[in-house]
Amino acid sequence: MTVGPFRAVLAAMAAVLGATAIAHAGGPDDQFLALLAKDGIAGAPDQMIAIAHERCNAADLPRSGPFIPRFGSLPGPYMAEIGNIYTELESTGMTSAQAAQFIRDAITVYCPDQRGS
Repeated sequence: MTVGPFRAVLAAMAAVLGATAIAHAGGPDDQFLALLAKDGIAGAPDQMIAIAHERCNAADLPRSGPFIPRFGSLPGPYMAEIGNIYTELESTGMTSAQAAQFIRDAITVYCPDQRGS
Protein backbone atom coordinates (compact mmCIF):
# COMPACT_ATOMS: atom_id res chain seq x y z
CA MET A 1 0.00 0.00 0.00
CA THR A 2 1.55 3.33 -1.08
CA VAL A 3 0.73 6.31 1.04
CA GLY A 4 3.51 8.59 -0.27
CA PRO A 5 1.52 10.43 -3.00
CA PHE A 6 -1.45 10.89 -0.65
CA ARG A 7 0.78 12.49 1.98
CA ALA A 8 2.32 14.77 -0.63
CA VAL A 9 -1.13 15.96 -1.71
CA LEU A 10 -2.16 16.55 1.91
CA ALA A 11 1.05 18.45 2.60
CA ALA A 12 0.52 20.63 -0.48
CA MET A 13 -3.08 21.36 0.52
CA ALA A 14 -2.02 22.25 4.06
CA ALA A 15 0.64 24.61 2.72
CA VAL A 16 -1.86 26.37 0.46
CA LEU A 17 -4.43 26.69 3.25
CA GLY A 18 -1.80 27.93 5.67
CA ALA A 19 -0.55 30.53 3.18
CA THR A 20 -4.12 31.70 2.59
CA ALA A 21 -4.72 32.10 6.32
CA ILE A 22 -1.50 34.04 6.75
CA ALA A 23 -2.30 36.29 3.78
CA HIS A 24 -5.77 37.02 5.17
CA ALA A 25 -4.47 37.76 8.64
CA GLY A 26 -2.54 40.76 7.38
CA GLY A 27 -5.22 41.98 4.96
CA PRO A 28 -6.71 45.47 4.86
CA ASP A 29 -9.72 44.53 6.99
CA ASP A 30 -7.47 43.35 9.81
CA GLN A 31 -5.28 46.43 9.43
CA PHE A 32 -8.36 48.68 9.65
CA LEU A 33 -9.75 46.88 12.70
CA ALA A 34 -6.34 47.11 14.38
CA LEU A 35 -6.27 50.89 13.80
CA LEU A 36 -9.74 51.22 15.28
CA ALA A 37 -8.70 49.19 18.33
CA LYS A 38 -5.59 51.34 18.75
CA ASP A 39 -7.81 54.42 18.66
CA GLY A 40 -10.24 52.96 21.22
CA ILE A 41 -13.09 52.63 18.71
CA ALA A 42 -15.24 49.53 19.10
CA GLY A 43 -18.04 48.13 17.01
CA ALA A 44 -19.22 45.12 15.08
CA PRO A 45 -16.33 44.37 12.68
CA ASP A 46 -18.52 43.70 9.64
CA GLN A 47 -20.46 46.92 10.21
CA MET A 48 -17.30 48.98 10.73
CA ILE A 49 -15.73 47.61 7.54
CA ALA A 50 -18.92 48.25 5.54
CA ILE A 51 -19.15 51.86 6.76
CA ALA A 52 -15.48 52.41 5.91
CA HIS A 53 -16.17 51.28 2.35
CA GLU A 54 -19.19 53.62 2.20
CA ARG A 55 -16.82 56.51 2.95
CA CYS A 56 -14.45 55.55 0.16
CA ASN A 57 -17.29 55.04 -2.30
CA ALA A 58 -18.70 58.48 -1.45
CA ALA A 59 -15.73 60.09 -3.20
CA ASP A 60 -17.34 59.24 -6.54
CA LEU A 61 -20.39 61.39 -5.78
CA PRO A 62 -20.75 64.93 -7.15
CA ARG A 63 -19.46 67.62 -4.79
CA SER A 64 -21.90 70.40 -5.61
CA GLY A 65 -25.62 70.55 -5.10
CA PRO A 66 -28.37 72.51 -6.79
CA PHE A 67 -28.74 76.24 -6.23
CA ILE A 68 -32.24 77.34 -5.26
CA PRO A 69 -32.52 81.15 -5.29
CA ARG A 70 -34.73 81.35 -2.24
CA PHE A 71 -32.62 78.93 -0.14
CA GLY A 72 -29.17 79.14 -1.70
CA SER A 73 -26.99 76.13 -2.40
CA LEU A 74 -28.02 72.79 -1.05
CA PRO A 75 -25.39 70.27 0.00
CA GLY A 76 -24.16 68.11 -2.84
CA PRO A 77 -24.56 64.33 -2.80
CA TYR A 78 -21.01 63.89 -1.47
CA MET A 79 -21.55 66.13 1.56
CA ALA A 80 -24.97 64.60 2.19
CA GLU A 81 -23.45 61.11 2.18
CA ILE A 82 -20.61 62.15 4.51
CA GLY A 83 -23.24 63.58 6.88
CA ASN A 84 -25.17 60.30 6.71
CA ILE A 85 -22.01 58.34 7.50
CA TYR A 86 -21.27 60.53 10.55
CA THR A 87 -24.87 60.08 11.72
CA GLU A 88 -24.56 56.31 11.24
CA LEU A 89 -21.31 56.21 13.21
CA GLU A 90 -22.69 58.35 16.03
CA SER A 91 -25.75 56.06 16.22
CA THR A 92 -23.36 53.25 17.16
CA GLY A 93 -22.32 55.27 20.22
CA MET A 94 -19.25 57.00 18.79
CA THR A 95 -18.50 60.59 19.67
CA SER A 96 -17.92 63.11 16.89
CA ALA A 97 -14.17 62.89 17.53
CA GLN A 98 -14.24 59.10 17.25
CA ALA A 99 -16.27 59.31 14.05
CA ALA A 100 -13.70 61.70 12.57
CA GLN A 101 -10.88 59.32 13.56
CA PHE A 102 -12.82 56.41 12.07
CA ILE A 103 -13.01 58.30 8.76
CA ARG A 104 -9.26 59.00 8.85
CA ASP A 105 -8.54 55.32 9.55
CA ALA A 106 -10.87 54.25 6.71
CA ILE A 107 -9.09 56.54 4.26
CA THR A 108 -5.66 55.40 5.46
CA VAL A 109 -6.44 51.73 4.81
CA TYR A 110 -9.05 51.54 2.07
CA CYS A 111 -8.62 54.69 -0.03
CA PRO A 112 -5.28 56.38 0.67
CA ASP A 113 -5.55 58.21 -2.64
CA GLN A 114 -8.36 60.26 -1.05
CA ARG A 115 -6.27 61.79 1.73
CA GLY A 116 -7.10 65.45 2.07
CA SER A 117 -10.49 65.12 0.36
